[in-house]
Amino acid sequence: MDSTGIAREGVGVSPAQRRTPLARRLRELRTTHLPRQLTQATLARLLLVAETTVSSYETGQASPGDDKLRTYASFFATPRSIANGQVRVLAEEELSADERHGRDVLLLELRRLRDHGAPAHARARRRTWHFPDDTPIRLVCGKIPSEDVSRLADPRHPNFTRLLGYADLDPMVELFGHIRAENPTTDVRFMQPDDMSDDDFSHHVVAVGGLEWNDMTESFLSELEDLPVKQIGHRDFPDGEIFVVKPSDGSERVEYTPHYRAQLNKGATSRYVEDVGYFARVPNPYNMTATLTICNGVHSRGVLGAVRMFTHAVLRERNEEYLASRFGDAPRYGMLFRVPINNGKTVTPDLSNPKIRLFEWPEE
Repeated sequence: MDSTGIAREGVGVSPAQRRTPLARRLRELRTTHLPRQLTQATLARLLLVAETTVSSYETGQASPGDDKLRTYASFFATPRSIANGQVRVLAEEELSADERHGRDVLLLELRRLRDHGAPAHARARRRTWHFPDDTPIRLVCGKIPSEDVSRLADPRHPNFTRLLGYADLDPMVELFGHIRAENPTTDVRFMQPDDMSDDDFSHHVVAVGGLEWNDMTESFLSELEDLPVKQIGHRDFPDGEIFVVKPSDGSERVEYTPHYRAQLNKGATSRYVEDVGYFARVPNPYNMTATLTICNGVHSRGVLGAVRMFTHAVLRERNEEYLASRFGDAPRYGMLFRVPINNGKTVTPDLSNPKIRLFEWPEE
């Protein structure tokens, strides 16, 4: 092996190990596609996974997610990936038009091999909170302002409870348990923005909650100026930020706000009956092979609705089916939706109901 981590001689595997067409193709790419073959360890560093994960890809024991398949396709689309003594994935702007076309063709081939090689029930079931790689997952919640926090959140109090300083604690607890169950061998942690290290920014990141109490969400969104959905302050909703959308046809922006309903026989009082939720998934701008997922709302009920859409025991399968039919394998997508509130309780949105859906991107 030379100093770049490229093996000079191949190591064969038995036919029994070559369990799927995708597994055979991935090993072929690594061992014969470029002028010299790569070691599994070197490929693992490019994919940001463990060496054992690359081995499991090549034996059919696991299948890469879309983000990893895109890295495979980008890397093997050009021999320049191992030029000048370096082994690296070229950035999008470094690829020529022919190389980008080759990347897209290879990515389509790998996706078809993966999906056609999977059992029918596995192809039919989408799992938003399953991340099929070893990349760690970080749930990031905002911090409640000091003037609103419980006295038990003060480290000086003998009954100090750190979680009492977390904003959107209900959705975070529900989501943390669900993601741990979906990814039992993955490093999954929850934290506040101040707790994030340099490494944490490059993992799968799930932003739970909005801009007002979550500076991390705002910093990520500043890197994603092209997203059609924005949040802004509004004088009628001092405890949250409303959603605004600038339509692609150049028409006036549309505002999406919570709804209140007057209560009969109770004077001028009104009750909170509907929040607006936002769910989006895009490549992590600090590591394009990982993902950034946004679960947000104007208020906390919207955040909880965004989380529960894909954790609810009854509705999550139906909502996953809608996502699969609407967005397919799109690496970037998002939607605004109504989050009903019935007698003070948050009702999980059912995406199969067109009245629930407010706005989706990319637009059809």
